[in-house]
Amino acid sequence: MWFGIPTIRNWDSYWIILGLIASELLPAAEQLLRNLLGLVDAWGFVPNGARTYYTNRSQPPLLSAMVLAVWSAGGDDQLLVDALPRLVAQHHYWTGGNKAVALAGAPPSKSSLKSRGVQDEAGEVAGSTERSGVFMLSRYHAELYGPRPESYREDVHLVARAGLEGPAAAQLYCDIASAAESGWDFSSRWFVGGDSLEHTRTTQIVPADLNAWLYRMEKDIAAIAAHLGDTLLHDRYMELAERRLAAINTLMWSADDHCWHDLELCDMEASDASNACDTQDPRSCGATPSSNSDGSGTQQQRNMYTGRQRTGVYASNWVPLWCGCAESGSSQAASAVRGLLSSGLVREGGLLTSLYPSGQQWDAPNAWPPLVHMAIEGLAESGTAEGATAASSLAGSWVRANLAAWQATGHMHEKLDATRVGGVGGGGEYTPQVGFGWSNGVLLDLLRRQWETP
Repeated sequence: MWFGIPTIRNWDSYWIILGLIASELLPAAEQLLRNLLGLVDAWGFVPNGARTYYTNRSQPPLLSAMVLAVWSAGGDDQLLVDALPRLVAQHHYWTGGNKAVALAGAPPSKSSLKSRGVQDEAGEVAGSTERSGVFMLSRYHAELYGPRPESYREDVHLVARAGLEGPAAAQLYCDIASAAESGWDFSSRWFVGGDSLEHTRTTQIVPADLNAWLYRMEKDIAAIAAHLGDTLLHDRYMELAERRLAAINTLMWSADDHCWHDLELCDMEASDASNACDTQDPRSCGATPSSNSDGSGTQQQRNMYTGRQRTGVYASNWVPLWCGCAESGSSQAASAVRGLLSSGLVREGGLLTSLYPSGQQWDAPNAWPPLVHMAIEGLAESGTAEGATAASSLAGSWVRANLAAWQATGHMHEKLDATRVGGVGGGGEYTPQVGFGWSNGVLLDLLRRQWETP
């Protein structure tokens, strides 16, 4: 795959927008955002990038965060008016069809939620309206059952090495494309039953970070609706946010590990015979082609799963802290801060993506700017003194690492090596890139916020 194709890339754009705002280029930031909103008009969602071969998948849903970043920097209310229906469409995309997953689980008790400090603004237990014992969450699921056009050779060779044909080959193609949808292409995070790329099973995993981003998106939509006077839409999305938060903190939070873990789907019960996994359609295994959705995450026919927490240590385990899944100043927020600081991920050159040197680029020893930025902001907004100190320290480390890499090579890099100050990251199926948008954006935003500098 040649990464240097000149096109918008979905989630990269959030940090590019922050960099443009820091550079006092607000009109350029708003134009970039409006280009993304235009993709929603064209396709019903923001694809992976602005190429037709990317329309089988999206990327992490940060569109609402981009809208609020531009508006908060000086955009007018017309931007919110224009964005709101497109944000609702983007939310529908992520909460319906094959991306929606119904998980069985007893509703959380008020006492168990209060023990984690999980409350909404009114002091009521978030998600206390969830009575059925069924939680609706989302996963990555590309609509592609063959090789990715932009990485055709690599995907064909991968399936050949795995010795797969027919439905099994189609499912691996889907899981590889779904890993690309996650932005983490590729990582041991998506491996099930083995330690190589052939064991990628992205659609069998319900990611903690994806659902945290969707929780934040639901809160953002509710806030925009309230600002524009749409009480009904505000109330609807607040309820969706509360339900998702209850699911995240009931099923994904680990008090022992002080973080939110991904879930691995298991024990599927088909809601009707056509969805059973003994069919020859690979989309029926871990998908629900006959299900109906009202676009708000409510499923009328849906395969039922249980999910078990995966125990790997990944930077994504603390993205929910950035998204506000732990109330600021709560015991849960303090626990999450301690968990990140004791995880082994924080190093002198930044934040490791994982503890596992798999050879994939979204693993050790690489440090990725967006993960570092979310960790810094999550720590800073935790409402704890320990978190604030750690945020300043990590921000300073990241600024120094980027400066050292630039002094050594004359370039800004898409990723660094967290184990060496100024070391350049590697791995992946393309040549590591330089000059990089989100790297510049993260650094500029940190400097704008007057974090510790070298």
